[in-house]
Amino acid sequence: MVRVVPIISRGMDSNVYVIQDEKMAVIDTGAGRAMAERVREVAGDIDIIINTHAHTDHCGGNRFLGGRTLIHEKDRTEAEDGTFYRTTFLTGALAGIDIDQTLKEGDVIELGEMKLRVLHTPGHTPGSICLYDDERGLLFSGDTLFPDGAFGRTDFGGSDAEMLASLERIADLEVETLYPGHMAPVTENVREHQEFALESARMMFE
Repeated sequence: MVRVVPIISRGMDSNVYVIQDEKMAVIDTGAGRAMAERVREVAGDIDIIINTHAHTDHCGGNRFLGGRTLIHEKDRTEAEDGTFYRTTFLTGALAGIDIDQTLKEGDVIELGEMKLRVLHTPGHTPGSICLYDDERGLLFSGDTLFPDGAFGRTDFGGSDAEMLASLERIADLEVETLYPGHMAPVTENVREHQEFALESARMMFE
């Protein structure tokens, strides 16, 4: 049976989500060694790392974890070059990440029972993605959508207009559980959080 294990962030780390299925997958890896050690306690041998975007608080732990690494094609260069959209102040300088596969809109990542559809949701970075399991109503939103009307900042490689468009898009998804890149997962009344974030973005950007 498929299982999602949230590892909630401390300090500068992002949240990490371990998916235990036929393949062991990790969505984002936090900022560094400390979070990677927490992930290892849950995940063991990792088959796939999926980075929702190329900021160091979400992929700084890649170097401490094995696994085939996937990221959207528009964030590949920042990840490989180790520039990370100027976010190395969060972690200190990092070596670039080896990317095994790039992702694009509509790709499906098959882990076994769970199939994650890639939604290209730029705004936080050009290659930001959400991962959607429509069968279970699960949305791994990276730094695009947070609870309580919050959404990702746009000043480290992002775009106000693209963030608004991405929030408009995901506001229409049927979501039972929201797994954000920061803050706690949401399991009740997720629609309210989707709509609140969109309303907040419209007030800010329109």
